[in-house]
Amino acid sequence: MKMREKVMEGVRAHIQELSGFDKIELLEIEPGHCLYSIEATEKMLNHYGAVHGGALYTLCDIASGMAAYAYGVKNVTLSGNINYVRPAGTTKLFVECNALHKGKTTVVQDVTVKDEEDKLFCTARMTMYIIGEVEE
Repeated sequence: MKMREKVMEGVRAHIQELSGFDKIELLEIEPGHCLYSIEATEKMLNHYGAVHGGALYTLCDIASGMAAYAYGVKNVTLSGNINYVRPAGTTKLFVECNALHKGKTTVVQDVTVKDEEDKLFCTARMTMYIIGEVEE
């Protein structure tokens, strides 16, 4: 089946180089809690002009990993569910993670992404799998 060229242009526009995650500024960290800020840049936007859903998910995943790691445990993402509330543009974002449960093998956490005016962009529930203790 031959696609119309305009459709193919849109399909190709979904292939993006998302970046800027190295610009995170850590504001708070303790076992089961993390808060950081980051400037959403043009490199995080999708072709509709909003922060890419994958970028928002990555920001939630990073916060969840750091909050779990603060317990002194190495961890990987077991599962994650995200709910997008409204589109975010190029603005300063605040990503906050709070643990709901820490067990022997998992840490379940809620994450929010908001702006300086406390406008909510997404929420996520992340489950991190504990793979071992952080060695001294």
